[in-house]
Amino acid sequence: MGNATGKGMVASYDAVGRYRQDEINGFTDELLDGFLDSADPAGARNILDAMAGDGNLTLRLQRYCAARGLPFPRTSVLEYSRVQAEFARHALDPIGVRVYWGDALSMSDLETGAALPRQSYDRVLIKSSNHEIPKVDQPRLYQGVFDVLRPGGSFHNLGFLFEDVVGRDEFGHIARAKDRLAGMEAAVRNRYFLTRAELYGFLEGAGFVDVRPVRPIEYRIRSRVVAGQYFAPEVRERDEVEFQIAQVRALALRRDGHIRFEGDESVMMCPGEITIARRPTMAETNARIYQECAQDFLRHVRAHSELLREAARHIPDAARVLDLGCGIGLLAEYLSEGVDYLGLDRSAELTSIAARRYSQRPGIAFAASDPAGIDIDARHDVVTLLQTLHLPGVDAVDQLRRALRALRPGGRLILSAPVAPDSLASVGERISTQLEQDRRLQGREGLLEVLRDGHRRLALDHGSTWSAEGMVALLRHLGFGDVLTLKKDLYFGAAYLIVAGR
Repeated sequence: MGNATGKGMVASYDAVGRYRQDEINGFTDELLDGFLDSADPAGARNILDAMAGDGNLTLRLQRYCAARGLPFPRTSVLEYSRVQAEFARHALDPIGVRVYWGDALSMSDLETGAALPRQSYDRVLIKSSNHEIPKVDQPRLYQGVFDVLRPGGSFHNLGFLFEDVVGRDEFGHIARAKDRLAGMEAAVRNRYFLTRAELYGFLEGAGFVDVRPVRPIEYRIRSRVVAGQYFAPEVRERDEVEFQIAQVRALALRRDGHIRFEGDESVMMCPGEITIARRPTMAETNARIYQECAQDFLRHVRAHSELLREAARHIPDAARVLDLGCGIGLLAEYLSEGVDYLGLDRSAELTSIAARRYSQRPGIAFAASDPAGIDIDARHDVVTLLQTLHLPGVDAVDQLRRALRALRPGGRLILSAPVAPDSLASVGERISTQLEQDRRLQGREGLLEVLRDGHRRLALDHGSTWSAEGMVALLRHLGFGDVLTLKKDLYFGAAYLIVAGR
């Protein structure tokens, strides 16, 4: 068990020293292997074992991979207790595992103060430890897990999970009675056992999708094992009796068959679950944010319409156009009837909206495709990249190289981008004023806030930005010809537009 709730909690578990978590909880080899099955280590390159205690799960993972002929993924361990982290280092250094004495709430290294690398782990695993976090900090735990996972990565939790509050609260009283007897006062204050609704709600609130159970599990906690692991020898028999007295008071758990007394020993059968949650891919995130703000709303933003109109002004009649990152196809509204247009976007949701909208217009087509995974013949007169190169998950250099290959000789690239990471979010007040003047704001105030928040989350938090001068230099370096147009006053000066030849 690992901890992340303060130095008092560290002292509690440091006082316990070495203990056998899996034996205490009655975890079988089959159950633990099932947990690792859910993590699919064959499909992961980088794993974080968070709140890892003495590293016993990572040791099992190494044996699991060896027994199946799988490569052992690059694995890191995070543990808040200094003593448990040292146990982990002793066990895991020989197999090349990085051990952090660190905090799962801030996802940081307590020795250096450095944050763990964001968006870098394919899997994060927590085994029977999230109940050590107080309720008020539970959202921070799952947000921290979300932040260190790469887009598309998954979180795997094995832990207590109660369906009803009464049984959960009774079990909490029993656990706190044990903690008091063991001298773990910080654990008494901090422990919090989750209901299913709470866990799933916290995960979804952090941004996870596809939250689902893998399998129900059962904790089998025997009083004799608990006493042997937690209580000092000279008071072990007395404290085990006190522990059982707390169980006697748990009427609902006893009534439902979750506590059984066998001679001078007791056993608790408590509900748990292996749960998986996934961080959305960048394409899913981008689509969700812009679907939330209803891209149609951008039609009412004069600054955006002016940008699209300016881009369309450089597209000849009857041109063959490739629009990379097309969204719902707003650019197509400004093109002449004779244009042969193909819009590509990573989001199938957005391209399906666009396809329905333009289903009656000849020469306009849309497809869902990751532009990073395609090569297109050099047959297009125009390639557009409008307000996309700054988005997270987009490699601007690769995109521009593909755009160059897609252009015929003499063709032209049209791109627009924000001048700085916060530039689009910073003009929100001016957009609000314009919408109010045009009588387009009333009833849409929430959409405007989502639009501003979307710009912040996509660009400022995770994206990358090129200045106009830097972009011109990059285009020349990549082999584009002369810059035919450079316009810097779009979006109230927050965006620029470049037209470059091939």
